[in-house]
Formats: sequence, structure tokens, C-alpha cells
Amino acid sequence: MTIRIPIAKPELGDEEIAAVARVLESGMLISGRVVEEFERGLAERCGRRHAIAVANGTAALELALRALGVDGGEVLVPALSWPSPAHAAAWVGATPRLIDIDDATWNGAPAGFAAARSDATRAAIAIDQFGVPAEHPVLEGLPVVEDAACAIGSTLHGRPCGSFGDVSCLSFHPRKVLTTGEGGACLVDDDGLAERIRILRNHGQRAVGEFAAPGPNERLTEMQAAIGLVQLDRLDAMIARRREIADAYRAALPGLGLAVQAHPDGATVNEQTFGALVPDGVSRDAVIASLQAQGIGAGILSYALTQIGSLAGLGQSAPIAEDHVARGFALPVHTAMSDADVADVLAALGAALA
Repeated sequence: MTIRIPIAKPELGDEEIAAVARVLESGMLISGRVVEEFERGLAERCGRRHAIAVANGTAALELALRALGVDGGEVLVPALSWPSPAHAAAWVGATPRLIDIDDATWNGAPAGFAAARSDATRAAIAIDQFGVPAEHPVLEGLPVVEDAACAIGSTLHGRPCGSFGDVSCLSFHPRKVLTTGEGGACLVDDDGLAERIRILRNHGQRAVGEFAAPGPNERLTEMQAAIGLVQLDRLDAMIARRREIADAYRAALPGLGLAVQAHPDGATVNEQTFGALVPDGVSRDAVIASLQAQGIGAGILSYALTQIGSLAGLGQSAPIAEDHVARGFALPVHTAMSDADVADVLAALGAALA
């Protein structure tokens, strides 16, 4: 089976190669000027005082929770997600409390967070699922972490994703709109919180040889930051092309009987992932298999965290998330796709459903 149109393809070229070459020639490979410049660009783009670049998006979540002082109790997490938010909560010693999602937006809703809050709750993680901005909860007395891993460039009522909550976390994995290969960032406004995250990411060092607390090595390299700076410069152009592709899908899929993720009022979306739900009675797996047999790189939508082995012992349920995972799949969206590729995807999807 040959995949002609992959589900994702990072936009990397001569500019990124040249940027990395300049770093290699400099001999400064970690904790230098390029990382600092990338952090300033991220902070400006996301409307934050501080950006702290880290090794990956999961590290960003772990460092955020540790810096906020979460080391037990419960952390509220939407049940539709890659496992990282719940795993980060468990890794710092808390119990993930999984909340169901909104049927239309596929995000956790503020009312769901409020209903799940208890005396044991220590924090909440709100996920901008697939780049669609969540309506973020306001939980008096509790820190909120925005998992904006997929959402750089998206906005809600004119406010950029990455600017919500006490800490916002980004990922630069190759599936994301902006990639550095691996990588992530924590975005904050509070000076003290930013300093705690900077110390934690670098072996707990406040200054060279001054170890303030036990901490991991979660630094981003200069090479990765160099790639990120190039990507940041053309982020708007990459998002514009993704929106053209997603708009074509969104116009066609309801006519094929497929439901798609709704955007909240006032949202602009970077279209990091385009998902759809098959109707009841249609095999999602058969649709994916047919698309792949036709050379289209479709895949599953995501995971219901109530059903994965690492969290199975929690004994929790989330019927909407579980339904959407059972019926959901993702279609290719990336800037290497031509209009002809988009037409081929839709034709293959029509054949798969037929």
C-alpha cells in the first residue's frame, strides 16, 4: 500500500537548513541567543510576557504543573485527547479526573469543569482540541493550564490561543502547524512563575552551579529554535493554506453524511487537524482502511482517556468522548497539498463511504 497523500507533512526547506547550519557553525548548541530569540517571538505571537522553550509539549505540561505546586489531589482533564495531559498530572503525583466533552466542539466545557470540581481538585487543564479554541473555565482559587499544543495561531474573540490560563503549553511536534521536530513551550505572564519554570527545565539551576531544586533537563536546543524562528515567520501563510483545505472539506463532508467539529462563536482556527465522525452503523475502521488502500493517509481521530490502559484503573467514563473516538477519523491537512490532492481525498472518501 502506497500513501500518495500523507495525513501530515511538515513544511521544511532551504531556510530551515540554512538556519540550522548557522547554529552549527557558531558552536553554541544549547541555551544561547537563538533560543532566547525564539522565546521572544513566541511570547509576542501569543500575547504573553514570557515564553520558556522546553524539550516537548509533554514536558511543558509537567513543568507547568510542578511550577504551580501540584503534587497530589486531582487535576481535571478533558477525556478526548492524546494522553499527555492526563499522564502529566499522574507523573507529578495527582489523579486525573476525566471530564466529558461538548458534543459539538469536542472540547471540555466550562460547565463540565465546574461540575467535576471537588475538594480534592488542585488544577484544571483545558485543551484547545485540534486547534479549536476552548471556552476556558474560570475556577476561583484554582490554577488553569491551557493545553494549546495544537493551537498556535488560533484565536477566540481576538485573543490568541496560548494566552489563556495561568500557564499555556505549546507543542512543536511534526504533526503541529509549527514544528521544530520535537519541542514545546510554557507561556506565562507572572514573573515568578516564569522563573520557576526556567529553573526546573535546566536541572533546577537558578544560575550556573546554583541548584535551587531538583529538576530535569528539559531544554530546547539552538538548532530546534532556529527552525522554529523560520516557521514562526511564515506561520500565517501556513495557516491560510490549511484553512483553504479545511474549508473545502467542511463544505463537502455534510453532504456525505459526516459530522465535523464545530467552531465556537468568535473563534478563528489554525486547522491543525481535520476530523470527522461517521454516521451510526458505518464502520470507521473500514472507512480508514478504504482511504489508505486508495493512497490517502487517514487515521484515527484521537483517544478516549477513559479507555486507555495507563488510566484504566481510574474507573471513569465519558460517553461523548468514547462515541467520538469510536466514530472519528482524521483527514490529511498540510501545506504540501494541492487543490487536486484535496479533490482526490474527497473522491476517495466518497468511494469509501459508498
